[in-house]
Amino acid sequence: MRYNEVQDNVKIVLEGSRDDIELYLTLSPLIQSAEISVDAIRKVFSDRGIKFGINEDILELLEKEIRYNEKMLIASGTKPVNGKDGTINYLVEGNGTAIVKKGEMIGKIIPPEKGTEGITVFEKKIPVREVKEALIPDLIHVELSENEDILVAEVDGYISIHSTAVQIIPFFELEVSDNEFQAHVRVARPQKADDFGIEDLKKYLTENGIVHGILDQEIENIFHQERFNESVLVARGKEVIDDKDGTIKYFFDTMTNPFMDDRENIDYKELNLIQNVMKGEKLAEIIPPVTGETGYTVLGKEIPPKKGITPVLPIGKNTKPDSQNQNFLVSDIDGGVKLNGTIVEVDSVFLVKENVDYSTGNISFKGSIVINGDVKSGFKVKVKDDVQINGILEDAFVEAGGNVLLKNGFIGKVKGLIIAHGDVTVKFCENVTITAGGDIYINDYVMNCQIQTKGTLYAKSKTGLIAGGDTYAMKGIEANVVGNKSYIPTKLCVGVDMVTKSYLENNINSLEEIEKILQKLSQRKLIKKDLPENMSDMIDSLNLIIRGKEEENKKLLQESEEIEKNVEELKKGYIKIYNTVYPGTQITIYDKHMVLNEPQKSVWFQYSEEDIVLINM
Repeated sequence: MRYNEVQDNVKIVLEGSRDDIELYLTLSPLIQSAEISVDAIRKVFSDRGIKFGINEDILELLEKEIRYNEKMLIASGTKPVNGKDGTINYLVEGNGTAIVKKGEMIGKIIPPEKGTEGITVFEKKIPVREVKEALIPDLIHVELSENEDILVAEVDGYISIHSTAVQIIPFFELEVSDNEFQAHVRVARPQKADDFGIEDLKKYLTENGIVHGILDQEIENIFHQERFNESVLVARGKEVIDDKDGTIKYFFDTMTNPFMDDRENIDYKELNLIQNVMKGEKLAEIIPPVTGETGYTVLGKEIPPKKGITPVLPIGKNTKPDSQNQNFLVSDIDGGVKLNGTIVEVDSVFLVKENVDYSTGNISFKGSIVINGDVKSGFKVKVKDDVQINGILEDAFVEAGGNVLLKNGFIGKVKGLIIAHGDVTVKFCENVTITAGGDIYINDYVMNCQIQTKGTLYAKSKTGLIAGGDTYAMKGIEANVVGNKSYIPTKLCVGVDMVTKSYLENNINSLEEIEKILQKLSQRKLIKKDLPENMSDMIDSLNLIIRGKEEENKKLLQESEEIEKNVEELKKGYIKIYNTVYPGTQITIYDKHMVLNEPQKSVWFQYSEEDIVLINM
């Protein structure tokens, strides 16, 4: 700034610095007698806006004596003073080998210092640069103090300091599994042998709560085998072993399926179709739970085992707890024991020591029966549950609500009939009819018989043979040989339910017999008017049987309809011949038919939508 002005024949020259902080005054007379007052000078200052830092000492001198042609510093402003940016004052050298301890102070954050503004002679402010906070680098295993002014080591380790990051490479890094049953540690490679060692690692684990299942050998191997910078299992908790639930021990065979020996023959000694027990005999026992073992996490947390379940005594019909030991179940009667679902039951079993013949008459029994002798031609045996015949079944009638076991054969003259709602097991049969709701097991042969089963017919032993007659098995037929070299006509049919129809026919025949009895009793009542009390009771019982049979017929019809609807299940019926099937054999699977014109060996017949398929086994 430069300014010239003439006042009272005096030239006033003002010269300022570029930053307007210093202002110089020069007075030059234009005539020899020129004079100027200090007030005139002050007015020039005022007119030009010069307000700050005016040198009053010079003005006082000029009041006494005006100095001409002398350059005088008449006003001075204030220069600005810049501040300082924040910074970090590191207290250690971070070259990657220096050691710091957990909690040690690594550096101090120096806050920024603000500067001071300047002022021109025109009383204008001169701003200063804004200062910056200290730039905090990435902190790895380093934390800020509560006041955020100190950098503190989080772990023991080697420190490395760079402009972008301050990092501590830990001596030890711990990782505990989510379930706290395993602890792994990663150990840095020591820069010097005495930086840290085995005892330091053990102390570190203890300080971090790892107190159970320490693997000392693994810890030593880290240093001895130099397994540095890899995750090593150093502690393993103890897994909890839950209590083992209590069980029920049975003192009888709970399975009664026929047992096949290695030659595929039925072993009659092991059938146990009916298992007889005496009153007071032990049937089952509660085995209490087995106590488990408490588990421990590596952090020492105790994990108690899950308590085992004590089972309930399977008390069923005719059974009770032992009066001497409540964990034992005993039979309350003499009879046959069986497992019905989860309940043990004892049924009375009727024993026929010899034959069923004229000495016994027909037998009807609401339980199971064992016949040590034969069942002679023309006699009837009807039971609610199982039948076991140790002798020969002749041209007789046997009906069972359960299984039928014939330890010998079944020989008839077309009139012989078995109706079983369970399985039938027989050594051989000739010229008879067998109807079963379960499976049929033939040990030797079937000759000219009518066989019907809702399950599978098995005649697959070395002597297993089906020759002549009609065999219907809803699920399947397995036989060793079918037919013979004389091409005897033999019919095999699967995927068809003939059993329900047979049950219905049997019920209808029974109803007809009962109706005949009731008709005779009614005629007698008309003649004699009064009947003996036992005959009146008989009429009531027979009427109850009629209602029961009629109700059963309704269920059988519904069942038959349901089976016929389930076409896909019927189509799964199969026939397996392990040795030879001869010509003259007619095969039916559901609605497909086939007549064999030449022998076939080891074949499997299955259903297809086009025809019956033969598969060589």
